Amino acid sequence: MENIIQVNIDPILISFGSWIVSWHGFFSFLGVLFAVSLVGQWAKDYKVEKEDVLHVAVWGIIAGVIGARIVHVIDYWWYYGDLPLEIFKIWKGGIGVWGGVIGGFAGGVLCAHINKYPKFVITDIAAPALLFAMVIGRLGDIVNGEHCAKVYEGMFAFSWDHPNSDVANCKMKGSGIGVSVQPAIMFEMIWNLLSIYVIWYLRYKLYPSGMTWVLFILLYSLGRFVITFTRYDRIWAIGLTEAQWIAVVCIIISLPILIIKLSYKNFDSFHFINDEGKTRSERRRSAKKNTK
Repeated sequence: MENIIQVNIDPILISFGSWIVSWHGFFSFLGVLFAVSLVGQWAKDYKVEKEDVLHVAVWGIIAGVIGARIVHVIDYWWYYGDLPLEIFKIWKGGIGVWGGVIGGFAGGVLCAHINKYPKFVITDIAAPALLFAMVIGRLGDIVNGEHCAKVYEGMFAFSWDHPNSDVANCKMKGSGIGVSVQPAIMFEMIWNLLSIYVIWYLRYKLYPSGMTWVLFILLYSLGRFVITFTRYDRIWAIGLTEAQWIAVVCIIISLPILIIKLSYKNFDSFHFINDEGKTRSERRRSAKKNTK
């Protein structure tokens, strides 16, 4: 037992009657808040207006939350099909990270396209920030015990001992309360931190704009595909889960894009210029000058 990390924390952070806030919901909110703050700070390094990226972030967050819930509900339809009102109780926890990534990307790019912001520059800014948000959000998974990991008694195994832990729902899959399992959540957090390091090192060197985001998708897909083998998730087809199938599709799309389009240039933050060559303020000044 000395090698086992035991978690004995009530997954419910706050409750007011039927209204419940889980630790997962709290850490997910904290992660998003931190990511938005980072994106706002990094915008100037890419010669993009802070207000523009924050505008895009609002759209991305809304679409990401919707997408994350949809992916989760689809995977757990065996539960939500009988309790449809539970679909809307997102504060209780239950999101699919892939839905957040895809939904957030779609919402953010749509906002940037409509408002003529440099959309692929903004996705590059968002990539490392989103990984930070994932790491913080997974802290809530550790508290709640949301993943049904496979039984394992080696070093860094996890065991959830609180009677309200979400692993209580994993009994039929071999894991459950008090059972030591694979540290799947920790594996993903470590992989995401390593991905942040890679992306941070290359963030001014990948061209054209958008390639940092594509690299993020590839790295996250590879990690998620492999790490999911340590979990008990519902199998969709030929032994793979929903998350793994999404990862496969993303790898098939992102890898050829990087091979065909990626160029490597030694930009630095001071000399970095986005695809449009000017900041929004510079474009405004130029437009005013041309109308005189």
